[in-house]
Amino acid sequence: MLIVSKKLTPAFKKTLISAPEPQYVPETSLCDWIIREVAMQDYGMLLCINRNTQMPIVLPGAEFLKVSPVSVLRQVLMFVMAGMGISSIKLTEYVNCIAHGEVSYQNMTADFLVEKAFRAYAPELAKIDVERLDDDQLLNQLGILSLTLGSSTKVFCDLREPKIAPAVRFKDQINQEWRLPAQRKGGMAEKSAWEFDYRLFHQWDDQIQKTPAWTGYAAIVREMRQVNDAFLRRYHDYLEQTEMVDDTRMQQYLRLADVYLNRYLIASHPETLTSDLTAPTAYLFEWLLEHGQIKAENVQLVIDAMLAFGAFIKVAGVYSTLDEDLYRQAVRDGGDRVRAFFKAAAAQAQLEAKDDAPVSRQEVAGSQADTLVQELMALADDERLVDALADVFNQTPALIDKLLAKMTPLQQQNLARKLARLLTDDHDD
Repeated sequence: MLIVSKKLTPAFKKTLISAPEPQYVPETSLCDWIIREVAMQDYGMLLCINRNTQMPIVLPGAEFLKVSPVSVLRQVLMFVMAGMGISSIKLTEYVNCIAHGEVSYQNMTADFLVEKAFRAYAPELAKIDVERLDDDQLLNQLGILSLTLGSSTKVFCDLREPKIAPAVRFKDQINQEWRLPAQRKGGMAEKSAWEFDYRLFHQWDDQIQKTPAWTGYAAIVREMRQVNDAFLRRYHDYLEQTEMVDDTRMQQYLRLADVYLNRYLIASHPETLTSDLTAPTAYLFEWLLEHGQIKAENVQLVIDAMLAFGAFIKVAGVYSTLDEDLYRQAVRDGGDRVRAFFKAAAAQAQLEAKDDAPVSRQEVAGSQADTLVQELMALADDERLVDALADVFNQTPALIDKLLAKMTPLQQQNLARKLARLLTDDHDD
């Protein structure tokens, strides 16, 4: 739901919104955004605050918009969420939920944290130099501004969790609580020897919001690992008997699947491989990177392993064709982000290496010669060019005299020998 100040009613009602209907996840309170007008110097801007997390999103003022502010909110949110590493499937579903949600018009809320957030962010926006914003890149720049504001606990923080910035809380809630579960719709694989009872993965669905702080969490995790291990044993037999990969790669595939099921998915909530089909994106892009288990040289191996695991989940009758398609999209999405990360890191390393590399004498001499040529070219059509060249020639003997005075006799002999060789080579040419 969007809760908009009454002053903005005409802007939010003036155009229809063109966005697909959400397909997988119903609207939740995480989709609630409160929107009001704030000043950025002499310009009116829109400040949107997420009710659950107090994450800010800054939009152009209503008078500048020729389309619905909801459409612009969708665009900026997609940019911001992509920057957070959130799955493309999930962020698209999320913004479509917002586009098709209800709109309420009221000037105030009864939410203390939301009101406190508006009072904290508005003065920061007033300091922004609007003239530095580029009209062609305005929405992306506002997205970066939103991320910057939301990533600081100094601007605003929930005193119950003072070390967690709103942007981090928003990303975590989207990744961990706003899930696209497997639905087993859209075509199932034929029954096979690898079939596994999918209901075993759903027995903890009603416990999915629990966290490790809950006293019964460890017991649930033990039960989940028993089911996961049984599934992994069947996956081992499948890889071994179908001879899809050699023994070395099979062990790598099994290890990555084990880490995914028994470490990553249960780290924050009791999740299974059916809880969220988009989980592989964060697994590749965040967890494996953070724990040093994915490198530039093995990105394709990890992607292949996750895709092979998804194919087996479908063969086992746990995923439908549609479920596997979403899972595969999430894997490729995470792989693309990891590759982009390593590419950017390599480019930065090359840039830093270039900056740190010592400058050769040839480069220094060449630079000085280029500067001298530019100065002489400025006099190319001037009578003073001859005088300038004469000065260069006249300075050469004095330079050589100073150089020879500082050299030892042996150094002078070596220099004389090298100059003689150069003169001989020039004469022969």
